[in-house]
Amino acid sequence: MSDVAAALRSLRRMPVLVGGAIATLAVAVGLNIAVFGLIHRALLSAPDHVVEPERVFTLGFSSNDDPAAESMSSTSYVAFRAIKDNVRELAGAAAFQRATSTLTLEGDQKNVNTMLVSGSYFTLLGVRPTLGRMPGPLDDDAGSMPPLAVVSHAFWRSALRQDKAVIGRRLRIGSIEYEVAGVTPEGFSGHSTAGVDVFIPFAVAMRDSPGWDRQSFRNVAGVLVRLGPAQSILAATTQAGASIERRVIAKPLAGTDVSPMERRVAGWLAAVAGLVLIIGLANSAVLLLVRGIRNRREVAIRAALGASHGRLRVQALLESMLIAALAALASLALAAWMDDAMRRVLFKELRSGGSVGFTAFATALAAGLIVASVAFVATISQIPKIAEATHLRSGTPAVGRRTRGTTPLLVVQTTLAFLLLAGAGFFGTSLYRLRAQDFGMDLDRVMVVDFEPTSAELAGQDVFFTEALARVAALPGVSMATTIDSIPFAGFNVPPISVPGRAEPPAAGQQLPFLTAATPEFLKILGVRVIEGRAFDDSDERGAPVVIVNQTMARGVWPGESALGKCIRIGFDPDFNPETFDPSSGPPMPSAKVPCREVIGVMRDVRQRSVLPGGGEDRLMQYLVPFSQVPKPPFATNPVRIRGLLLKVKDATSAATLGHIDLPYLRVRPYAQLLDRQLRPWTMGTRLLGLFSVLALAVSAIGMFAAFAHQVAERRREMAIRLAIGARPASVRRLVMREAFGIAASGITLGLVAAVLAGRGLQSMLFGTAPTDPLVLGAASGLMLLMACLATFFPAREASMSDPNVLLRTE
Repeated sequence: MSDVAAALRSLRRMPVLVGGAIATLAVAVGLNIAVFGLIHRALLSAPDHVVEPERVFTLGFSSNDDPAAESMSSTSYVAFRAIKDNVRELAGAAAFQRATSTLTLEGDQKNVNTMLVSGSYFTLLGVRPTLGRMPGPLDDDAGSMPPLAVVSHAFWRSALRQDKAVIGRRLRIGSIEYEVAGVTPEGFSGHSTAGVDVFIPFAVAMRDSPGWDRQSFRNVAGVLVRLGPAQSILAATTQAGASIERRVIAKPLAGTDVSPMERRVAGWLAAVAGLVLIIGLANSAVLLLVRGIRNRREVAIRAALGASHGRLRVQALLESMLIAALAALASLALAAWMDDAMRRVLFKELRSGGSVGFTAFATALAAGLIVASVAFVATISQIPKIAEATHLRSGTPAVGRRTRGTTPLLVVQTTLAFLLLAGAGFFGTSLYRLRAQDFGMDLDRVMVVDFEPTSAELAGQDVFFTEALARVAALPGVSMATTIDSIPFAGFNVPPISVPGRAEPPAAGQQLPFLTAATPEFLKILGVRVIEGRAFDDSDERGAPVVIVNQTMARGVWPGESALGKCIRIGFDPDFNPETFDPSSGPPMPSAKVPCREVIGVMRDVRQRSVLPGGGEDRLMQYLVPFSQVPKPPFATNPVRIRGLLLKVKDATSAATLGHIDLPYLRVRPYAQLLDRQLRPWTMGTRLLGLFSVLALAVSAIGMFAAFAHQVAERRREMAIRLAIGARPASVRRLVMREAFGIAASGITLGLVAAVLAGRGLQSMLFGTAPTDPLVLGAASGLMLLMACLATFFPAREASMSDPNVLLRTE
């Protein structure tokens, strides 16, 4: 125990160096544990409680045979049934749809995450309940009374207070009352990483939407499949594609919600976290090397007092193990906190990581032992010979002794910190240029008010929004307001369309044009320019059928001609029957039974689906019709026409005020948020690389400050002599800072080479930015030089302010 107490006293003598080494390592290791834990849960691990998850897949669908073409995550319920009934390679299939719904519970209303599931969902996954039972195929009936719901274990614990009598309890979700049939096991909230509060029957939730299960042209369901024993997923997707005449792609259950771009960014972030770990190890080594050297007088005194070399080595080992233990414990504590904090930035919907596992413990311990070995070597290297011990005991330092071993470590830190700064600059520049693109509309100060997805069929919705429009338009700060049925990036209406004289409907590839219902205010709010003809006015709401087409549609349908005055037919024939329609013959086309609409204007192309130019937006056809002229399907007796409101506010303050409104059933959000899901890979990369680079800069600055402060202390006699023989204080400062700038310049040079070499792999994740962008690389270089200047300013200042008379007299 006396040795342990002596080791603790020794560590306390230099708290800044020891504490800095432990803190630096704890941050670097904790960050790595958190990042790799998040990536593992998001990309590599299947949900808990799923039986044989390697045989379960979600399906993607594409009308394009190009393997690189983007696939859709949903299809029609008709297609789902065709896959379920006709694909022999499958042991089962289930349909699902995620949504946000309004729950009424004990008089209060709150938004909850729901999942619409077909009756085979829980059977397919093999999930067993904690309480009650899981609904099966026999419960998948729109007319079942009462309809059944399953609540997640987390929702049961938080919202229902772990009520053991919850089975049979009624929950009102939207306009329908459900009876709780079961509670999922702890840790399960669906087949993906996205959290789910309540599971409800697909057929029940959709029963107020006419024709939802008979319309082959309406995408309403995601598809989950399970392979049978010894069956091939390639054969299954081939059979599925043949049964619905579309390309079908299978995605493993692990990471099913993560886009390819997010996967690539997550891989780079894992590599970057590794760089932060190396920086942390290097900096801890620098600090402990400095401590070991500065501790040599104490070691010499112990040796002179009779301590054997063996006893001194044991003491050094105890000190090193204490440092390792403290660093490991601090790493695990920080990792637990960072996991939750970073989950909110990386994958908001990801489930919590829970307790620290064996891998995290082993990582923290291994890193602690690496640094402990450095501390041990640094200490025992100072064990002096007998003559040197006598010399040091007298208090006379070794003249000119330097900490040469720290220089390579400082260069490594600087190089890696430069790489992190450059990476953050590349992602930040890409994010800025993505947002600064010309989308064909002005999103500044535009707000969207709409219903939650599963509340879209609420009775009286049209009346509600019609009455709300006048009140909202009169609010302080609102300059314009209008109703909407669909808007770019938030939903699409693709009704049948035909052009007289053409045997096929106008399309880009197999994608029919997108229809948007627009009031005269709609174009003004979004700033969409009509470049030929005219925009809508109030008379069009009650006048003859008219239409505005975009530039791409005008060029594609009437090449070399003016589109003005041309005719388009939109909508279903009055006698169209979705139950007898054969989708193999192609999309339905309106005949002469549907009246012609005159093209009165050509508008600029407006980005509809993708923030990336490569998303097919350059050839997407779009058209507008007056709001009152949206064609209604003859099989929908009472379709919802108004989906929400579009507002233009006067200033950012008004936008912030409206954006903080939180009401059940309603969402109020800036229009720009509709792009956030697609921008998330760049946002994620910018935020985390920015965080990592700031940490790397701080760590590098600490290491450089400690190394140069020690070097100045070691070279006090040399500096005093220089000042005594006439050197100016400024020249002494330059001497110290020149060495720091040399280290920084070496790191920057190596970093530039590494950035160019790594640029090929990074290029696919950048937008409008090259990995050799001089502005980004120049800014990163400037920051590194500034860091070197700030880190060594005070040591250099101390060296230049020494009084040579006092110092030399002391010597």
